[in-house]
Amino acid sequence: MVISSAIKRVGVLTNPTKANAQQVYHELREWIAKRNIDVLDSAEIPLEKMLPEVDLFICLGGDGTMLHLAGKMIDRSVPVLGVNIGSLGFLTEVRVEELYDELKLVFSGQFEVEERMLLTATVKWEGGKSEPERRFQALNDIVVNREGLTRYMAVQIDVGGERATRFFGDGVIVATPTGSTAYSLSAGGPIVHPSLNDLIVTPICPHASALRSLVLSGDQSIRIRITCDDVKEKALLTADGQMDVAVDNRSVIEVMRSDNRFLLVKSSKRSYFGTLREKFKLPE
Repeated sequence: MVISSAIKRVGVLTNPTKANAQQVYHELREWIAKRNIDVLDSAEIPLEKMLPEVDLFICLGGDGTMLHLAGKMIDRSVPVLGVNIGSLGFLTEVRVEELYDELKLVFSGQFEVEERMLLTATVKWEGGKSEPERRFQALNDIVVNREGLTRYMAVQIDVGGERATRFFGDGVIVATPTGSTAYSLSAGGPIVHPSLNDLIVTPICPHASALRSLVLSGDQSIRIRITCDDVKEKALLTADGQMDVAVDNRSVIEVMRSDNRFLLVKSSKRSYFGTLREKFKLPE
């Protein structure tokens, strides 16, 4: 996907916990301002108010900073350039020393954008529980896992209205292809190329050792129900490790592909498989 419209206003999200992040931000702001492009700072303006106003977002931090931004992009998608202040990330591909070369290409219109799939998770309650419906958006994954000292949890998975499986374990991960290299991979799931629109359902520590991940079409809808050993105990649903809500035996969780897309500005210096080899130290 090629973006041809001129960039007139840039939003910047900075992770202040990263070393040198503020110095990089101030140098970046001055560099952009010299090109008569407005800069909006997320430290001064809430992200929700900033998103409708900008043509490009720059994230200074790591993949976690990008995931935080993705969760806020409910109503409008803006191209995002991820700059890693630290080690190389899957989403923050651009290093600080490469930033200005990449921006020169971006501001001259010589850049491409990848459309990354997002998930929508809706939590409803049955059995007379009077809590409002909760909705989350995730770029990597939706995770439902046991909380605290819960002894075990039964997880029922329905796909397209049909029972797919039921197992005992610590929980379940529903990941996007982007998230297939994150928690899902650590739990034994496959790596799926981000150009695909699949859903990856990966059990967390299932008691049945033969149980493996399911890779489903992105057109499918997944329904998750849990049963804790003690009805007073709860599990936790998290979206990209950023937002969470307690769920229990009365919860119904529906996960599906979002109508939104996360627009990721591609690095001109590295590819998906190059990053994969570097991150996992794979042979060429």
